[in-house]
Amino acid sequence: SVARLNQFNDFTYDASTSEINGWWEGNYKAIASCNVALDNLGAVKNEELRVKCVAQARFFRGFFYFNLVRAFGGVPLVTKVLQPGEYNQPRATEEAVYQQIIEDLTYAAEHLPTRQEWGAKESGRATKGTAEGLLAKVYLFRQDYANVKKYTGQVIARGEYSLHRDYRDLFNPNSYYSDEVMLADQYLWGESTERNLESEYVKWQGIRGEMGWGMFSPSEALDQAYEVGDPRRTATIFYDGETLEGKGEIHFKKEVPPRANKKTIWPTGYWNENSFAKQNCHLIFLRYADVLLMYAEACNELGESREALDKLEMVRARARRTVHPADMTVGLPEITETGKEKLREIIWNERRIELALEGHRFFDLIRADKVVPGYAEKMMKAHGKTNFSIAKHATFFIPQKQVDISQGVLKN
Repeated sequence: SVARLNQFNDFTYDASTSEINGWWEGNYKAIASCNVALDNLGAVKNEELRVKCVAQARFFRGFFYFNLVRAFGGVPLVTKVLQPGEYNQPRATEEAVYQQIIEDLTYAAEHLPTRQEWGAKESGRATKGTAEGLLAKVYLFRQDYANVKKYTGQVIARGEYSLHRDYRDLFNPNSYYSDEVMLADQYLWGESTERNLESEYVKWQGIRGEMGWGMFSPSEALDQAYEVGDPRRTATIFYDGETLEGKGEIHFKKEVPPRANKKTIWPTGYWNENSFAKQNCHLIFLRYADVLLMYAEACNELGESREALDKLEMVRARARRTVHPADMTVGLPEITETGKEKLREIIWNERRIELALEGHRFFDLIRADKVVPGYAEKMMKAHGKTNFSIAKHATFFIPQKQVDISQGVLKN
């Protein structure tokens, strides 16, 4: 596994690297489930229930296609249950895939209930705000800043979500239904008959030899990217020699990077059956801070720097309030820069810090390159990724397995 994952780290992977096929198959299986639902929901007589179900299925179909289009560019566009003889679908254009995503998410945003309308018993469901937030992110990848501002603005104005009081506590397994979390994976354990399942998210990122596999660890470059006194640094990075309640002082093995993703590391009281990888710890796909930063970025691109700074300050003010004993000095001065190019860089760096290790950085760099050509290569190469080429690595190869199955209909 280490050697295989290093192929991603070094940009030496190819079409036969198995994780690429896993991402392709996982997203297409989910899309197939959405299509089965959509092909059969016409039978539901209660119109209100039917619309609510269709909106959820279309939301998730849009979500999974957004995963695919960012990873592979144009992919086969399947919007119904396929019959035998229809399986070998060619690639659609990237434009066509984005158009379908926008149609699905626009429908979802118009028809999903709000978080309050769903009620506490339905916590965790996709909501009107979730759909608007994801739609804004899709438009951000299209550099359509007017629509980014429109949809993030609707989320902000409705007050459906808000920033959690404490940055570190946001990732606490008990904060799963925090007012900030707009969409997260739903890993279930405890009363479930499947209670022996382990959280792959936690297991892969735990400290190798102690409580996991130690993959996807914070880099030295990330460590150094924090401003002096930013409490998010010690809330995000677990260091060699740090103490974990119920475990004592943790020392990393020699071959392991001396840092780990602290967002997945909680005291033993949060563990199920003494296994670190069985804590109820979730990967957040979309949260309110992301919406505020998207709004800030869109406003800056539209020449509205005052509005941009206002939302940026909300994110930084919450971070400032998150003080832990390890943070000797709390820094983070209020940003006053109004120059478009400089403020853009500041907002991009704020995304890097605020959303660190949550799966956004690579795709943020790729989209940034469309705004500032050469940006992704500059950042990658500054951090030792000398093999990276935007021409080759902006998208992944279509898995060789899928090319073979399609009998050559799919091409890289």
